[in-house]
Amino acid sequence: MVYGCAAWYRLNIVWKRCKQSVSKGEGVRLRKGGGVTGRKKVRLCAIVAAGLFGTEVWAERSSAILVDATSRYRHWETVYTNAVPLSWDWNTNAVRASLTVVGMNGTSITNFASGASNSVWRIFPTDAPSDEDICDVTLTLYNGADAVVGVLTSRLAVVAGAFRSATLNAVGDSPDWSRVRKNVVLPYDAAWSDAGTNAVSSRLAIAKRDGAVQANAVADVAGYVGWKLRNSGWGCGTFDLSLTFVGLTNEWTAALTMPLDGTMIRMQ
Repeated sequence: MVYGCAAWYRLNIVWKRCKQSVSKGEGVRLRKGGGVTGRKKVRLCAIVAAGLFGTEVWAERSSAILVDATSRYRHWETVYTNAVPLSWDWNTNAVRASLTVVGMNGTSITNFASGASNSVWRIFPTDAPSDEDICDVTLTLYNGADAVVGVLTSRLAVVAGAFRSATLNAVGDSPDWSRVRKNVVLPYDAAWSDAGTNAVSSRLAIAKRDGAVQANAVADVAGYVGWKLRNSGWGCGTFDLSLTFVGLTNEWTAALTMPLDGTMIRMQ
């Protein structure tokens, strides 16, 4: 899908651009208060002064290391591998932990005993996802009386463009741009506007024509919103989407259509 206020990259193209800026295999560290931090291994190349050992010592220049310190960028929420390492710190009073992953396509719960501080989260059974998803990851720590003594959270997006080449549709009026058939992951980024640094929060409104209306207000100005179309009461039809940012005057709009499932046969 595309928003119609001004031209911008199709979603899967944006995801491919994100993929190029992050190394695969990054771990995700759960932390208190939400969000994720990427762990990066940085190699430092040192040149020893010749006077220390009385001889010339030199090292070949290493390749450039790209570090993105912008916390407002979407790639911090994007998953790039099916095996995601998770790590956390234990509360001193905790004796067990429960890891809950809630997505649009399902929920999983894993329990850990005291001492375990990492786990590998396998999101889907294949190398690439068949469905996109937004997952809220929560690690709850309990003491010996089963009272909660700590909660660590993270939010991650599974998007197809991060795992394989993006499909390019060069037909501007193709119906594929506005047709949806399953749960949708919608990106948002205040940087689409030249005045994006003035944004303080985001709002995505979804209105079914002659039907329900849903407003998604989020504190971040870049990230993803999950739109659960399947088994959530939306049904088929046409939906009007509106994306705005508090602090900006821009508005991005789009119209998406959810067609009927199955085969339609017309008889005369």
